[in-house]
Amino acid sequence: MKIALIGCGKQAEKHISGLRAAGVDNIVVADSNMDAAISLSEAQQLTIATVEDAITDPDVAAVDICTPTSSHVDLVKFAIENGKDWICEKPLSNTLQEAKELETLTTEKNLIGMVGFIYRFAPAFEEASRIFKGSGNSAVLGNVNSVSFRIGGRGGHRLWKHMKDERGGAINEMLVHMLDLAIWYFGEVKSVEIQELDLRRPVRNVEGLRREVDAEDYVAVKVLTESGVTVNLQADLITPAFTQFMEVQGDNGSFFGSIQKEFPNYVFLISPSGGYKPGYNQIEFVTTKLFDVQMRAFVRAIRSRNAPCRSTVADSVRVMEAMQLIKDACTAK
Repeated sequence: MKIALIGCGKQAEKHISGLRAAGVDNIVVADSNMDAAISLSEAQQLTIATVEDAITDPDVAAVDICTPTSSHVDLVKFAIENGKDWICEKPLSNTLQEAKELETLTTEKNLIGMVGFIYRFAPAFEEASRIFKGSGNSAVLGNVNSVSFRIGGRGGHRLWKHMKDERGGAINEMLVHMLDLAIWYFGEVKSVEIQELDLRRPVRNVEGLRREVDAEDYVAVKVLTESGVTVNLQADLITPAFTQFMEVQGDNGSFFGSIQKEFPNYVFLISPSGGYKPGYNQIEFVTTKLFDVQMRAFVRAIRSRNAPCRSTVADSVRVMEAMQLIKDACTAK
């Protein structure tokens, strides 16, 4: 199998590692910045092509898109036009209408499409999907009373990640991951309340230069899901050390989960349920490389011609529906 990787920035090496773990060694890299493509190709010992040549190559089975959000739609459309299966970094598009269009085009061509919501492949969050199963009444925790997601980081090493016109900012870069998990566990978002929306660091050191930026770097949102659960989500680009976790309180206990080894993953129960004993249950997971697991799922879908096990285009449409509500609320704020 030959796969074309478009976009040779920070995420590209993770995708290459994942593709190799999935048994794909025939990878061609391309970027609108030829210097970036050459640098990556030399570091990874891969062939290089222009973006157009890579996507139109008849030997290429699929396209892996690791570019800024503003370029996603055009590249995915071009891949579809050329009959290629595709995977794209999150978020899929700038608007809900674009996401729906890409879903329709992918379905019409009987192609595999997948979006890189990598957190769905983390063991702690896989276990959370078993515990909650899209409902506000968990068989393990009982009636869910409180849900919080937190994700924060220091910000991007690229200027576009902090610019509105390039679809940067804490909502697109960070919050979208937690929003996807919230929808996976508790169903579609029905309403949104913006609690805080702020730009706290309008000047940043990016690529060795002090630059003025204009995209939000702090956001706190409260959403109501179709299962009746209220979810609080907070995301930022101002936290010096990456931080991520989720916490849920129910009538019968608590769940705490994170992708970080510094945090415990546990279920605390009043009464035994779901294979957990009363009291504190620490959940131990085998360490996994999330991109390896994600890319294996993508390659399996290509080979089997079955929809990916998760992070489908339909999933991204639901995320974009919620993102549209958030953007509308931000505009009104």
